[in-house]
Amino acid sequence: MLTFPVEGLAAASTRVFTAAGMPRAMAAQLTAWLVSANRSGHPSHGLQRVPEYVRQIREGVMDPAARPRVLCETDTTVVLHGQRGPGHFAAEALTRALAAKCRTSQIAMGGIVHGTHIGRLGEWAELAAELGVLLYMSLGSVSGAMTAAFGAREGLLGTNPVAFGAPGLQDDAFVMDFATSAAAEGKIRVARDSGNAVPDGWLLDSQGRPSTNPNDLYTGGKLLTFGQHKGSAIALMTTLLSAVTASADPQVREGASVFAFAVDPNAFGQGDRARASIQRQLDRTRAAAPAAGFADVQVPGDFERRSRAAQADGPLELPEPTWDAFLAAAESVGVSRAEAAALVG
Repeated sequence: MLTFPVEGLAAASTRVFTAAGMPRAMAAQLTAWLVSANRSGHPSHGLQRVPEYVRQIREGVMDPAARPRVLCETDTTVVLHGQRGPGHFAAEALTRALAAKCRTSQIAMGGIVHGTHIGRLGEWAELAAELGVLLYMSLGSVSGAMTAAFGAREGLLGTNPVAFGAPGLQDDAFVMDFATSAAAEGKIRVARDSGNAVPDGWLLDSQGRPSTNPNDLYTGGKLLTFGQHKGSAIALMTTLLSAVTASADPQVREGASVFAFAVDPNAFGQGDRARASIQRQLDRTRAAAPAAGFADVQVPGDFERRSRAAQADGPLELPEPTWDAFLAAAESVGVSRAEAAALVG
């Protein structure tokens, strides 16, 4: 593993995205979200994504300067057209729009079509909790090929992540975020670049045999869903919800789309009571006696908050192959390896 100052990595990332055609303010904001993923303990959705996004820009998959626009909207619904821009901006805009709508309508629903990768979904669940609303968000691919449904060896699904956030009191919150595959694809990439095996039950190789070699995913292998038939059912559920979003645009056929809904805690006129009840549930869970091998009991979101606190002032680590890919991406858009390395310091 290589260690870098976070300010230097952020400066280099911003420079690379700008060289790829992204306005500087967008490049800096996208970099900030990626750094947040690293600090939250999820490098799979952090700066290792820079080469992927640069490749998508160079191949015309992502428009680096595009911002989302409203495709259709009512008092209680909104679907955003991502315009193939960096997906984080569409996800942030959707979260804020739904939070605002549900303040007057109690509940609001929406989604994103024609988007690109929206990053760590927990980022948007956290944002919703900060805005004081409950948010469900999922990305369902109805034309995926990376994940096998339960009982299948053929890939028919994406990683189909699901997130949910709920605000408690005094900045506390429940923040759930997980892929419905046994692990996010990015976590397989981190294991590959770090030279580590993955746990049993995550992968099939190209012959449909169980594997712990992360390289097998990239040579015709498939991810499995978590929890066998249960995870497979939730993965399929996300595709059905995404089909509702996709119906907003006849040009969207079988690609991935985002579905989300937000709920105002004050939906029944008792918002303070609702949030206090949420907080009691969080406190009650944390107060449970820990099982053998556990120091304490956490609720979803605690891991990320602790990780950010622990890494608030420290450097970031990248596997050497990830750093090499970063430098190659820089070079591909006219930023020399020497310049990128000098920016990092």
